[in-house]
Amino acid sequence: MTTLTLQPAGVTGEVADGTNLLAAIVALGGKIASKCSGNAQCGACHVFVTGGRKGVSRMTPAENAKLDTIVGIGSKSRLACQATVLGTEPVTVELLGALSGF
Repeated sequence: MTTLTLQPAGVTGEVADGTNLLAAIVALGGKIASKCSGNAQCGACHVFVTGGRKGVSRMTPAENAKLDTIVGIGSKSRLACQATVLGTEPVTVELLGALSGF
């Protein structure tokens, strides 16, 4: 199990290792947009991993390509549908966008 913290609400919970961030966020009661069923095509589930970045999977070429098309990305940007919790350290995620939050 991995401790996942969702900001800005400060909600913390345990999620199973191997769970993608999109499913983990929803499991903790967070709301996050997703229009492509987790296929790295819409970019709506863009989040910032602000803590424990080594606790999530490496970025895939498909995720990197989609992030290159989004305005406002940074070094902490990930697509929640593509990043998987590894269980190596606690992870903190900042939810972004008008449709994300609690």
